[in-house]
Amino acid sequence: MLKFTELSTNYQCIYVPIKLIYIKVTMLLENLKVLDFSRALAGPFATMILGDLGAEVIKIEPPNGDETRSWAPILNGESVYYLSINRNKRSIVLDLKKDEDKEIVYKLVKESDVVVENFRIGVSEKLGIDYNTLRKIKPDIIYCSIKGFGSKSPYEGKPTYDLLIQAMSGLMTVTGEEKSPPIRVAFALFDIIAGLIAANSILAAIVERTKTKQGKFIEVSLYDSAIFAMSYIAEIYLLTGKIPRKMGSAHPSIVPYQAFKCKDGKYISIAVTNEKFWANLCEALDMRELLNDPRFKSNIDRVTNREILIPILEGKFSERNRDDWLKILEKWDVPCAPVYELDEVFQDIHVLSSGILTEINHSILGKIKLLSYPATFDHERPKIRIPPPTLGADTLTILKKLGYTKEK
Repeated sequence: MLKFTELSTNYQCIYVPIKLIYIKVTMLLENLKVLDFSRALAGPFATMILGDLGAEVIKIEPPNGDETRSWAPILNGESVYYLSINRNKRSIVLDLKKDEDKEIVYKLVKESDVVVENFRIGVSEKLGIDYNTLRKIKPDIIYCSIKGFGSKSPYEGKPTYDLLIQAMSGLMTVTGEEKSPPIRVAFALFDIIAGLIAANSILAAIVERTKTKQGKFIEVSLYDSAIFAMSYIAEIYLLTGKIPRKMGSAHPSIVPYQAFKCKDGKYISIAVTNEKFWANLCEALDMRELLNDPRFKSNIDRVTNREILIPILEGKFSERNRDDWLKILEKWDVPCAPVYELDEVFQDIHVLSSGILTEINHSILGKIKLLSYPATFDHERPKIRIPPPTLGADTLTILKKLGYTKEK
């Protein structure tokens, strides 16, 4: 590597090293090879993260493809759901019940660093792609198995999807308004969280392997991930014995910390997390008398007396339109935000300027917009190099690299 003192001050000379650094930063996992047997969401989300960070990801699909290829909405035969979590991957179709296709898998394993699967208990063993089998082929393989409950759980054989985990985690009974029935979070929250935990665990195992030269078996439980993610909601029960109640957009530990309806029917969210912001809010609302009210003196007082305070604030916010309140509150440095409809999200000036949206060419759909990786490295965002593949799009290319002739 060039030292800084070795670089000429001539612009032409320093341009090349800077460019090389840029390439290295945006392809952090460039030499990492991942075999992805997973389907649905948690596994594909984990491998998409690795792909976004530069890993070469080969998605191995059965002849009928990942089940999400049939999940609506469908555009020209392509599932929007599938498109959302499978970019930066290549697709090969293999029937793992056939010996000749299993032979291809084993050749790919020899060249790979990571294997990810989320089969039900016992399926990977039946297919001959379980950890004990694959580590005989590649002793330092990092094998990540994502399961609903885990191999030692009383529920280990239970089919699992995010909805069921939201139900069993307690999330659905603390979400929504007080008298509403159990409510599912609109997207598969715990699948996403389990995918993030899987990706983090794989990266940790990669770091360890550089020291030990040994592989690792990782098992991620969707249920454990969900309970872990419940964080302070779970701890409130564990340490107080009290079951948190449904509070809509409100918070069990902070007041006011919720959304309020404005005159135009739109909502604004307020996050008053300390006494400075409480004072600022009272000034912004022209309700200075609240500052001297002993019922609202501290956050603990406001939490205790939320049933009195919130109706007062609701009445005040109903006097002006949302955007008017935003201007006033921002002037007084009150943490606030509009409660957006989804179309408003993608008109927001941050979203339009941040680079979180990327336009890429798809072989069937033409130009499509995808959500980019949410972090930057040295101010550069990892690029989407490969659009979500059509089923088996890279089969011939991958087989050719393995030494198969076109005829075979």
